[in-house]
Amino acid sequence: MGAPRSAAFWVAAGLMIAIAEPGRASEPAPDLALPELPAVEVSVEDVSTHPPSIRPASVWPYIAWAESPKIVVDVVRSEPPRRRVADVPAPDLPEAPVVFTVADRLAALLAARLSDAQFQLSPKLSRKDREAIAAFYAVGAFKPLWVDSEGWSAAGRSIIATLKAAEAEGLAPGDYPTPALDAKAGDAATALAEADLKLSAAAVLYARDARGARVDPGRLSRLITPTLELPSGDGVLTALASAKDPGAALAAFNPPHAGYRVLKAKLAEVRASQLGSRLEGDILANMERWRWLPAEMGKRHVWVNVPEYRLRLIRDGRAIHEARVIVGKPETPTPIFSDEMEHAIVNPSWYVPPSIFHNEFGGSAAYAASRGYQVVRTRDGGISVRQPPGERNALGFVKFMFPNQHAVYLHDTPNRKLFGAEKRAFSHGCVRLDQPFRFGEFVLGSEWTEARLRSLIGKGERTIRLPDKIPVHITYFTLTVDDKGELRQVADLYAVNNKVRVALGLPSDGTRVAAAAPKKQIAPLRQARRTAPERAPPYRAAARAPAHYDPFYYWWVTR
Repeated sequence: MGAPRSAAFWVAAGLMIAIAEPGRASEPAPDLALPELPAVEVSVEDVSTHPPSIRPASVWPYIAWAESPKIVVDVVRSEPPRRRVADVPAPDLPEAPVVFTVADRLAALLAARLSDAQFQLSPKLSRKDREAIAAFYAVGAFKPLWVDSEGWSAAGRSIIATLKAAEAEGLAPGDYPTPALDAKAGDAATALAEADLKLSAAAVLYARDARGARVDPGRLSRLITPTLELPSGDGVLTALASAKDPGAALAAFNPPHAGYRVLKAKLAEVRASQLGSRLEGDILANMERWRWLPAEMGKRHVWVNVPEYRLRLIRDGRAIHEARVIVGKPETPTPIFSDEMEHAIVNPSWYVPPSIFHNEFGGSAAYAASRGYQVVRTRDGGISVRQPPGERNALGFVKFMFPNQHAVYLHDTPNRKLFGAEKRAFSHGCVRLDQPFRFGEFVLGSEWTEARLRSLIGKGERTIRLPDKIPVHITYFTLTVDDKGELRQVADLYAVNNKVRVALGLPSDGTRVAAAAPKKQIAPLRQARRTAPERAPPYRAAARAPAHYDPFYYWWVTR
């Protein structure tokens, strides 16, 4: 029951008492101070003659019955008229000017510049990076990163210092211009907003170049296929904005490897002593190739340096095993890339690639059969040539597999005399390994000792899974530093170093790759081999040929 109806009820009840007991009503209540009652209108109606069914519902709850007379009391509260809001005069407001500070305008200006197709952050930024930078600012409500109302913030000055020191990292400071900033210019807010965006663009370019974006390795050769770890624009800004020292965080995008740091120190020495531009250029080209490697090469990994003809097994930053290797000839170079070793095969078979079959077997199935190879006709009419396991097998007694797009691997060889040569570029692309069983003892786990692996020779093919995959990095460095800190330089076997020099805008050193032998020199060899007596291919070997044979795949199986 609402408050007005309750008040009316008690007023009506009091009137009924006064009517029924006049004497009681006149008696004063000495100790009770009655509250002031609201103004009401009272109407009394005799409803004794009304049947219950037609009594007004609106007054029914307030009916008080007596023997005589029968009445109904309806109380209606009177309320003063309400004043309309429109009639209330508004107070006078004090006169005060509205002032928008530079900081108030920066967010709007940043948003406007990023949405303006005519505004250019940097001509070297890709569209994808520009969109990533815009997305980062949008997520942060377009707050500036490097400026405040007075000019460059401490974070901005830290970034600028790293950009100006780019030359020490083998980069070009001119590629990362620091925007001019005059906070007292006519439109200071616009100048600040544009400077903030352009410094972000310069920082993104620096970070990507530090991770290898300056040179596209695939344009140097289809056999140079490292997986570059190029950061996105928003990824760079996220790392810098959350760092206590943004400048140090930006510099950290450069390679963290010890080999890179040594070359950086040597670069400073060469520049200080002015030993010559040729050596400086070689250092810069080698530093650039360190950017092709992943920042984390693996706590334990295999590192092959092709022009050095050397393999090292690294654990916790130190070489625990070294071995001589044979690499690809200049006309069939060993690819440059990284992958993961998964398993080894003892007593492997060798499926002769079509390139070797045509160039070295003269395309003659009879000649291959006369040399002990098993020749199988494939369903499409081609030929698969397989060399069974054994001491004469081209892969030797073991091969170590790290499946990759080039289908190359590490393997043993029956011709061990070649390891005595100083220059060991004799293979078709794979890496032949000296002391393969010693190497296997390191990578296959403690249970696979060198003696146990040798005991498997001649007992059929055996696949052994590595307990943990091991990263394999096939690299190309012509400058290395020995244990004494001395700089050692090796020949540019495939002219990769010179190609990188040219790609960086440095003078060519004149190095060229040895050309492949012309066909007219191969033809007599083919003719001689074709004189071998023809005989039917040994189809009995068909059951041992792989069911998934693909002649285009086996072109690269062993090189």
